[in-house]
This record gives sequence, C-alpha cells and structure tokens, in this order.
Amino acid sequence: MLPKEVTIKYIAEKANVSIATVSNVINDKGRVSEKTAERVRSVIQQYQYQGNLAAKNLRTNKSYLFGVVVSVTQPERKLKDNPFYWELISGIEAEASGYEFSIVLKGIDSAEELSAFINQRNLDGVIIVGAEENSSFVKVAEESNIPAVYIDSYLEDVSLYQVRIDDKQGGAAAAKHLLQLGHRKVALLSGKLTYNSVNHFRWEGCKEELSAFDSYDESLLIETDTSAEGGYAAADDIIEKFPEITAVICFSDITALGLYKRLNEKGYEIPKDLSITGFDGVYFTNYMIPELTTIKQDVGKKGVTAVNLLFEQIKSNAWPVENRRISLPVYLVEGESTAPL
Repeated sequence: MLPKEVTIKYIAEKANVSIATVSNVINDKGRVSEKTAERVRSVIQQYQYQGNLAAKNLRTNKSYLFGVVVSVTQPERKLKDNPFYWELISGIEAEASGYEFSIVLKGIDSAEELSAFINQRNLDGVIIVGAEENSSFVKVAEESNIPAVYIDSYLEDVSLYQVRIDDKQGGAAAAKHLLQLGHRKVALLSGKLTYNSVNHFRWEGCKEELSAFDSYDESLLIETDTSAEGGYAAADDIIEKFPEITAVICFSDITALGLYKRLNEKGYEIPKDLSITGFDGVYFTNYMIPELTTIKQDVGKKGVTAVNLLFEQIKSNAWPVENRRISLPVYLVEGESTAPL
C-alpha cells in the first residue's frame, strides 16, 4: 500500500540518500554514481513518485518559494545573533524541502517592506514570526491574498493559522521551580513587554505563580533587548538596584547568556550568589557553565508545524477555525544554574 503522500523527502529517506541526490537523478544533473542512481530510480518507480502534484496545481506563475518573515526593529542584528532563529529556520527549511519548496528569510520592520517582499519574490506562502495584535503585517498578508501562518503570535482573529507554545505555562514553571527551592525575591528579565505578546504571557505565568506565594514585586520586572547585549546591560541594574534578589528568570536563553557574562565579570558565582533560569532550551545552554536551567520548547517542531499548516492552505484544505491555533508543550530542564536558597 502506497503512503498517502509521496514527496521527494520520502523518496530520499527510502533510498538512503539526500534530497539533492534525488533531485539530481530526476533532472539528470550533478555527480551521482550509476549504482546510486539506479537505487533512487528503483524507489521512485516502487512508490510511483511523480513530483508534488499539489505544487503542480498552484498558479501558473508559481515560484515554489515560502517567505519567512521575522518582525524586528533591527533585522540584521537580531537574526544573526539569536540562535533561536537558526533552529526555527532549520525546521522550516527541512520540512519545506520535503514539499519541493525553498524558503527565503528576511527581517522586516514595516508593512511596505513586507508588501514589496511578497510581490517581488512572487511568494507562494509566508510564515510571519512575532506579529502582534493589530499588526500591519497581518493586513498586508490578507490583502496579498497569500497563504500565511503566524509563529509566536497571539492574534485574536480565529481565522488565522497560528503556531506557538504555552508561554504562560512556561513562565509559571520557571517561577514554581525557584519557589520550590525557597526563593522569594525573584527578578524577571523580559524583552519588550507588549500586550498579547510572547513576553506578556511569560510574565503572566511568572506573576501568577509568584503572587500565590506573595512573592511578586512589580519593581523587579526589568525590560531589556532580547539579546546577549540586553542581558549583559541589565546585569548592572540588577546588582546595583536590587541587591536583595536571590534569583532571576530570563525570558530567553540568549538574554541569560549575556547576564552570565556580566555576573562573572563582577565576581558573582552562579548559583551560589544568584540562581538563573532561561527560556527556549536552545542548543548552547548545554555548554554554558554552569549549565542553564531553562524552559525547553521544540523550536524545530514549531517550524515544521508551520510549514504543514501553510501547505494545507496552498492545497485549499481549509481547516476548521477551532483547529487553526496550535499550541506546543514546554517543560523545565533543570541544569546547574539554580540551587536551594
């Protein structure tokens, strides 16, 4: 029995070769040994692969391109410096290649730039990361009549396809962990705190959990840039203004990385002097000394899920509105950066 959908990725897996090798065999180009080519052709014949039929039914001026747009105010630096985006793009790219699509990544800070990007690239779909409520990006995508998926957004329009994690539960888990260790004076190191944003829900989770122990203090909420530089710059404020704190919850791992560096420079020992938690669980946390306690999410799966939602729209398989918001789980990974008070 043949699988429901045979893609070039599926053929590559069955033939134990790369997607590029399958493409080279199909198009009779590149250097592929005859033995490997025969194996690939045999698998193609076995599974009756004829290319992606859904893609062939797209509009005649199809580009086979998905756009991945990150909503940022400083696009170049933010994309380059935060490994979170590397892992997200890796998941998106791997899944898109299975549909024989390529992706184009761009950091964008205006509606006009997004409109030009969609039209000039003749995109078949767009994934937008970090769009906020009433964002002009949503309006541009709708006016462009292009399939769209929103990652890490909390948009109230139920007709929009969205993929995110349970940010509130993650914030609560970080706070609960520190409370169980005896900490009551806990600072929160957040990115820009706007309503219905990722940071907003992480803050809400922390606030509710800390408040249950009468341990939430609004003055200990610190907003900084979501970057290593932001964490580094915030460290002096934390040390000088809040000497009573015993722990810090960082709303991203990259911010925790910067905080680590400055605390080390100032002679602080983690977790003896300050317990630190992060959020995201990106790969480098395993190499931080001490290893960072963090709220883990599957960043790659978030990208894979977004591509699948995008392609369902391209194939005109509209999902019921109640199924268009997908929330992926998070969980605490205990490292060595937190300790009992």
